[in-house]
Amino acid sequence: MRTRPLSSAPWIKFGTIALALAVAFWLGQRLPIGDSSQLHTEAEFEQTPDGQRGSFRFTPPKPLKRLITEWEPQRALVLSLSFAEAMAAPDIARYQINLIEIAHRYNDVLAFGEHDQTQAHAYFLSLIRNHPQADSILSKTHFVDSRNLMRWTRDFGPIFGLSRQDQLIAIDNVYRNLNRDLEEAVYQNTYSFRRFMAHQGDAMPSDLAVEIEERYEVPVMLVRPPLILDGGDFVHDGRGNVFISTQTLVRNGGNRHTLEELFRYYFGAKKLHVLQSLPGATVAHLDMIFKFVNDQTVVLPEFHANAKEELFNPYRTELVKRVQEILATNERYLRRNFPKLRIIKMPMPPIQFQTPEKILEEAIDDFIRIIALSRGVAEAKQLENLDAASKLELRTNVTAIMRKEIGPINLETPEGFNAVLKAYGHAPLSNLFDIHSESVTRYFSYINSVFLHNQQGEHGFIVPRFTSSHPEFNQRLQAWEQEVEKAYHEAWPQAKIHWINCDSFVTDSGYIHCTTITVPALPKSRN
Repeated sequence: MRTRPLSSAPWIKFGTIALALAVAFWLGQRLPIGDSSQLHTEAEFEQTPDGQRGSFRFTPPKPLKRLITEWEPQRALVLSLSFAEAMAAPDIARYQINLIEIAHRYNDVLAFGEHDQTQAHAYFLSLIRNHPQADSILSKTHFVDSRNLMRWTRDFGPIFGLSRQDQLIAIDNVYRNLNRDLEEAVYQNTYSFRRFMAHQGDAMPSDLAVEIEERYEVPVMLVRPPLILDGGDFVHDGRGNVFISTQTLVRNGGNRHTLEELFRYYFGAKKLHVLQSLPGATVAHLDMIFKFVNDQTVVLPEFHANAKEELFNPYRTELVKRVQEILATNERYLRRNFPKLRIIKMPMPPIQFQTPEKILEEAIDDFIRIIALSRGVAEAKQLENLDAASKLELRTNVTAIMRKEIGPINLETPEGFNAVLKAYGHAPLSNLFDIHSESVTRYFSYINSVFLHNQQGEHGFIVPRFTSSHPEFNQRLQAWEQEVEKAYHEAWPQAKIHWINCDSFVTDSGYIHCTTITVPALPKSRN
């Protein structure tokens, strides 16, 4: 699930318990090696809120001929919509409509959303109706009544394979993070909105399976392994090699051999490979840095490190160093274990750190709020979600108080703010910069794209686009885009490259691949 990582303190406190739960969870569900058909498990995943058995139970594996790859011909692109989110966030709605418009040129679009959000649904349709290609878009877009879903379709959607009888298999993994569920239980917050949304995601693949059967007359067998896995952290080459990150290994108990057995039974995997994901306060999914574009070719990032002036404290320096080490380690592993693999390098922009000017501005705002609270100028509730005018008024009033207390002040420069801090007995500004860290590590990824391929042989990539308010950096981004197009064309020379702005997703740690899955064209319909 693509949410911000937990703060370190609760994780440290309950980490041992969480790991014990993961181990117990796995050992309780381990497949018998001799006869996998005897698998029957009972776990929290299967329970309804009243403790009774639910509909979403683990199942025995179905022997696969193979997994279906992302570059094979497709019937449809699938995305999940929160109509309410689209109504509240114009950038999100714009992204989703752009995505639908591009995808409908190739295939159907199956848009899953909560049918009870009637007003928000009507609003979203009105936005499409204003599009110049509205009639064409709506003729290929099918809105499917589902449940209240987050936009990260890849993570909770199924993984498709073909059985030995050429039946479509949808592998539906456990989406909920049981470690986080444990922490919520400790805090008696077991019915949080996050958990509710995760349960909804766990149930969505059944809606998709029914839709495929009814719309395309293709039988779908849902298979549910006892495996906690986000789809964004699963990569395969179509030849039996399965790749996950160390996070997925840990979330499933840490026993690599046992986990490899599970992938062999349910996914037909020949070998499990564990790579490292990006570090920091981000989502640890491989699809940000690792993409097979055919069974012989993989795309990896060429990381552009931050300039020295951006690495003004040890935390930032260490984070960039870890990124470089992780990417180098992954590439060495691939070259060593797959010597014939074709590796295409693609630009990866530097981590998007806050500028010193922005940090200073936020520090001054925080200090203004502290003085306002301590002097009774405002209550804590009043300081929540201040608009620009209210923030300016607060600053004016508090500045007047500080001038009475310590004399003339200047909050426009680092030197002036340092003098204010000193007058009030606070540590200097340099200490703040030394310990500063962003709550979210903001990565750009051109690899997090989706490949479209219809049954007529047309194919293309939808790729994230990023912009900047700094003209020089904008020029660098435009130059990198040309390299990105060249890299994708190395693998698929005739592919069209479609760009969608993803600036609004940067702090969410996921882009186009994360928000989509594709329905394969295999097997053929019965009609």
